[in-house]
Formats: sequence, C-alpha cells, structure tokens
Amino acid sequence: MSDTQSFNITNMRNFFSRKEMERLFIDCPVIKLKKNSVIYQTDQILTDVFWVSEGIVEVYIPGREGHKQIVAIHYPDSIVGEIESLFGEPCGLNCLALKNNTVVHKCNIEVFYNRVLENGLMRQWVSMLAGKTHSNVLQLATVSLDDCEARVRAYYNNNLTHQQLADLIGCSRVQVTRVLNNRNYYNKTEE
Repeated sequence: MSDTQSFNITNMRNFFSRKEMERLFIDCPVIKLKKNSVIYQTDQILTDVFWVSEGIVEVYIPGREGHKQIVAIHYPDSIVGEIESLFGEPCGLNCLALKNNTVVHKCNIEVFYNRVLENGLMRQWVSMLAGKTHSNVLQLATVSLDDCEARVRAYYNNNLTHQQLADLIGCSRVQVTRVLNNRNYYNKTEE
C-alpha cells in the first residue's frame, strides 16, 4: 500500500482550498503550539472550529491507564472541532499538537457557519462532514475485525511513529514494530 493510500485513511481530508480556508478564518485568532499542547479536551463544550495551517494534530479518545484510541490525524489545511462544536455537549475527545510550531486558527462555530453560507461552501462542508463520518466507520470496522498486521497494512504512514500508529490502530507498539520489521510486510505492500 502506498503512503498516499494510507494517508487518505488516517488523514481527515478537507474539502476547502487554501484560499477558501483563508476567507473562512479571516481575522480569527492564530495560536502557535508546541508539541503535546492541548487544543481541546474531553470535558469541554466546544464553541470553536480550528484550522490546522501548519503542523500535525491528533484527535483521540482517552482510555484507562494512559491508553488512547486515535480517531484522526490532521495534517496542514485540516479543520478540527467542527463536529464537536455542532454537538453542543462535552466533546469526549482530546486534540493535541504532535509537532512543535503547529499553528491553528480559531473561529467561533456560528461565525464559521455563516461564512460557509456566505461563501457558497455548504455543499463542500457537508461533504467533508460525511467524509469524516465515513472514515470513522471504516476505522471502527478495521479495528474491530482485522488482526494487527492487517491494521498496520491499512494505516501505515511513514509520518507516524510506531507508537502513534499503535494508538491509531489499537495494537501495542511492540506488535507494530514486529509487523514493520517483517520482510514479508514490505513485499506485500509493494505489490
């Protein structure tokens, strides 16, 4: 499997161009983050949407004893928090920066929604929300039904550490490393 294929699975794709993002987030606060800085947490009721213009962020469900299940990895030009801010209750998810110098732009959901309407981008926004829902359904099916090797094959992305990949697919880091070190794995992915 190529990086492009796995990138589409782990990355929650945005349906807006960079120019459209700049219009949607014009005059919004810009936040510069260090690695592991929190953007939002489980107990928050979100009222804002965030545009990741630089860096990488992860959205995850925290578990017991420090374990977590990653829901999505967001790369530059992704939008995060829009589903949670529409929900109107504590979001149940954590979102944090995975790299130093991550830059996010923060926009109130009502302002964002009105800008989507004013710019004629509602169809794109609904498509993006549907795409994220579809990706989460596929991720749930993969984590529920496939063994660790199949999960690694489906989600492998060389931008992720072995631990980040393990958190994404619900395996241990040791299992992920074993699969990746297996020569047969690389032969199968090149076919």
